[in-house]
Amino acid sequence: MSKQCRILAVDDDPLNVSILEDLLEDYDLCTATSGEEALALARSCTPDLVLLDIMMPGMDGYEVCRQLRQDERLAGVKVILVSAKAGVDERLKGYAAGADDYVVKPFDCEELLAKIRVYLRLRSMEEVDQLKSSMLRLLRHEMRTPITGMISGLEILADACPEDPAQRKSMVRLVLKNVRRLHHLVEKVVQLSALEAGEYSFQREVNELSELVNDAVDARSAQATERNVTLVVAGDDAFPVHVDGQAMGQVIGDLLDNAIRFSPDGGAVEIGAKADSGEVSLAVRDHGKGIARACLPSLFTGFSDSDAPHHTNGTGLSLAIARQIVQQHEGRIHVESEPDHGCCFTVVLPLAGGDRVPSASASEVAQVSDVGSPN
Repeated sequence: MSKQCRILAVDDDPLNVSILEDLLEDYDLCTATSGEEALALARSCTPDLVLLDIMMPGMDGYEVCRQLRQDERLAGVKVILVSAKAGVDERLKGYAAGADDYVVKPFDCEELLAKIRVYLRLRSMEEVDQLKSSMLRLLRHEMRTPITGMISGLEILADACPEDPAQRKSMVRLVLKNVRRLHHLVEKVVQLSALEAGEYSFQREVNELSELVNDAVDARSAQATERNVTLVVAGDDAFPVHVDGQAMGQVIGDLLDNAIRFSPDGGAVEIGAKADSGEVSLAVRDHGKGIARACLPSLFTGFSDSDAPHHTNGTGLSLAIARQIVQQHEGRIHVESEPDHGCCFTVVLPLAGGDRVPSASASEVAQVSDVGSPN
C-alpha cells in the first residue's frame, strides 16, 4: 500500500477550505482556520506539505511559516503560501519567511495541483536521502557494541575454548544475545525504511481495540512483574477499529514497553480508551521522570543522536515506527507530560464505520512537554 501524502490546508475562510477539500480529496487532508491551530496540528500530524493563507486573524501566515522552519521536526515540510496579495514585496517576504512557493488567489486548480505534486515528489526524494544518511549513522553507532561482543565471545571459543561446559555455554549465550540484539536493530531499520517509503503492506480488518490491548498487556505481564510495575487497564469497552491487527498491536506493545521500562519501582502503568466524534483515543500513562525538552523535536523521528541522561538503551526507532503505522491508518499520536510526573502517549484512530471528524481542532491537540524516553 502506497503511503498517502498528508497535506495541511490553512485558511480562515470556510469557502476556501471547502474548495481545497474538494480539490485535494485524493490526499490525506487536515484543515485549520488560524495560525495557532495550524502549528498545533502540524506538530501533531507532521504533514508533507502546507498550503498556507497569509492574512488571518491573530498569527499571520508569515509567522506560521517562520515557526515551522524553526521546528527541527517540521523544518523540511514544504510550504506553499496562498494569498490574494500579488505584489512582489509580499512574495519576497514569504520567501524570506521560508516558503517554498507562492500562489495568488484566485488560483488555477490544475496549476495548484501540479505544484503540489512537484513539491511532494521533491519532499519524498529529500526524505529518502535523509533516511539513507540517518540509517548509516545509526547502524555505524549501534552495530559496534553487539559486533564487538560477538567477536570477543567467538575468539575465546576459537582460541582458548574453555574446558568447563558452563563457561562455554556462557560464551555461546553472550554471542547469541548480541546476535539477537543486532537482528532486532536491523528488523526495525528495515521496517521503518519500508514505512517511510510507502512500501509496507497492511492487512486491515475490523478489530476490537480492547482485544489488541489485552493481548499486548498479557504479553508483557512477566516484564511488568519483573520490574515490579502494575498494569492497570481501565474499562473493557469494545471499540471497533479498521486496522492491521499485528501492526497496531506492535504500536500498543511498544508504548507499554516504554512505560514499563521507565516506571519507578512499585509504579503503575495505566491503559484506557474513550470514544468521541467518530474517533477512539487510547492512552498509555506512566509515572516516570521524563526527559529533557531538548529531545522532543526528534522524539518520533528515530535515528536520533541526542540522548537523555537516563536513556541507556534503545534507538528511538519504536516511536518512529509507531507514528508511521498510526498515520498510515489515518490516525495520529501525541504525548503529554509534566517533569517528574511521567507521561501519557495517546493514539487516536477513526472508529470503524464511525462518522469521523475530518481534522482535529487546536483544543484537541495535546501540548507537548517533557516525556518518557523512547526505545
